[in-house]
Amino acid sequence: MNRLLIIGILLMVIGPVSLRAQLEAPALLCVSNDTLVWDIPTVSCASPDGYRILASESESGPYSELTIITDLTQTSFFHADAGISTWFYYMETIANCPGTNPAQSDTLDNRNPEVPLFRYVSVEDGQVVMEWDASPSPEVIAYVISRNTNMGTSIIDTVPDGLMYTDLNASPEVGKETYFVVAIDACGNASLTAPLHETIFLETNALDSCEQAIELSWNLYQNWDGGIADHTILLSENGGAFSPIATVAGNVNSYVFDQARGEVLYCFKVVAGQTGTEVTSSSNETCTSISVVDPVDQLNLLNVSLNPSNEFIVDWQINPNAEIFSADLQSETEGVSTLQSLLVNGTFTAENTFFDVLTDPAQSFSIFSITTEDRCGELRNSNSVQTIFLTAEASTDATNQLQWSPYINGLQQSLEYEIYRIVDGVETLVSVESSGTLSLNDQVSVDGASSPEVCYYVLAKARIELPGGELRSVISRSNTVCVMPIAPFFIPNVFAPEGVNQVFRPALAFGMLEEYQLDVFDRWGGHVFLSRDIEVGWDGRSNGEPLATGVYIYRIQWRQSGGELREVAGDVMLLR
Repeated sequence: MNRLLIIGILLMVIGPVSLRAQLEAPALLCVSNDTLVWDIPTVSCASPDGYRILASESESGPYSELTIITDLTQTSFFHADAGISTWFYYMETIANCPGTNPAQSDTLDNRNPEVPLFRYVSVEDGQVVMEWDASPSPEVIAYVISRNTNMGTSIIDTVPDGLMYTDLNASPEVGKETYFVVAIDACGNASLTAPLHETIFLETNALDSCEQAIELSWNLYQNWDGGIADHTILLSENGGAFSPIATVAGNVNSYVFDQARGEVLYCFKVVAGQTGTEVTSSSNETCTSISVVDPVDQLNLLNVSLNPSNEFIVDWQINPNAEIFSADLQSETEGVSTLQSLLVNGTFTAENTFFDVLTDPAQSFSIFSITTEDRCGELRNSNSVQTIFLTAEASTDATNQLQWSPYINGLQQSLEYEIYRIVDGVETLVSVESSGTLSLNDQVSVDGASSPEVCYYVLAKARIELPGGELRSVISRSNTVCVMPIAPFFIPNVFAPEGVNQVFRPALAFGMLEEYQLDVFDRWGGHVFLSRDIEVGWDGRSNGEPLATGVYIYRIQWRQSGGELREVAGDVMLLR
């Protein structure tokens, strides 16, 4: 240790003392082959009488006088008896300068300088930057930087001042660069070679386009005390700023980035961190883009509805860049499945409509869904939609009983039903019902209609929410069902052939009859009258002879157009 430093420390410990002027010592530069080399000091107080060399085989002393140099121009001395031992030396100036104390030079040994150690070698902005710790040897005047290549080792520069260096001629983007540093003194003595440090060389490999992945691999940083704590993976997209995406362990030298998209330039770099310190080393930057199969990431069955021609209209949504191998529409009706390809034109837009003419809407409700397969074999299923199936039945009380199956859409948020009646081609809104109502009794009046047939359909008005949060309104129409209302008969209960009401004849409220038969019986069951024309009534005779006053039994059978055979029986009073 420098004796001036020791004296300074002692002064700090023992407190202030009266200091005397210092007599400048020779600048002991180095020891080479047991030859001490120094620079002559400048002494202003008197002409020096000589220079004293003190030596010891222990750095902490005691030191004894080795020799006195009286030739004031002499700048070296060979210690002939040094042998193979380690010796420590310092020098003082001898001069008659009252009131001064002789200063000591640096204490040097006869060994080569101690090894400096690299702190890191790193790639910054495409250049190799390195930093090392200073050698503990005070005689060091410079550091020599060498690089190893396939052609051998070459000295690339000497750094006389500082502990950092940037290699402007390196190619860290081509492969790893390997360096070592040695310390040298003024005698040309060099330290041993410090452990090699090399840059991290990062490579990328785009995997199969179906993987949507980029594989990263790199060499592990070598010769850090304590080793590598971890690696941070940094990513830049399309020239943007780098940001961390993952951290892996210090013994891991690969990583798979599995979120790659097509037409994006991805740049990566890896930063290794030394265990127990904040020292890091960055790799080169490497960039790549890959061709990936764009998957189906939007597949929504928006709605299924019948049109007046009884064709199912299927509205659906898909991301148009998806690379589709197949897209199929599946419908299921009463356990029977129908599969149809949607690849009619080979391409899709964001919103698509398909006309389904195969699924039968006249049997029951149907459940629809869409399945896609991309070119990597990945399957994607849409939400399902259940259509409305409407039935209607006529009652004898002049009402039609309607029932329908619920509209179900996996995306729906709210729902209501509108029920429409069609008479003579004129549509009328009959009722608006909540989502929980699936039936309605409709009071029918077809007075003045050219046809008594009544038709119905139901509209489901739903509010749906797409996976991204977008809200839409959709309308689904049911099948159209028609019924023939049961027309009531007006049947008199008394008639008088010689009075005002002379003929017993039922009257149909509306409509036409396909079949009709009126039978009249006396009270003993005898058949007294038959008519197959509603316009022909009973005049109270049987075989041309007037029948007596009394109660007679009738039976009427009839069938309306498109209806069922019906029958009614009763009694009527014949008055004379």
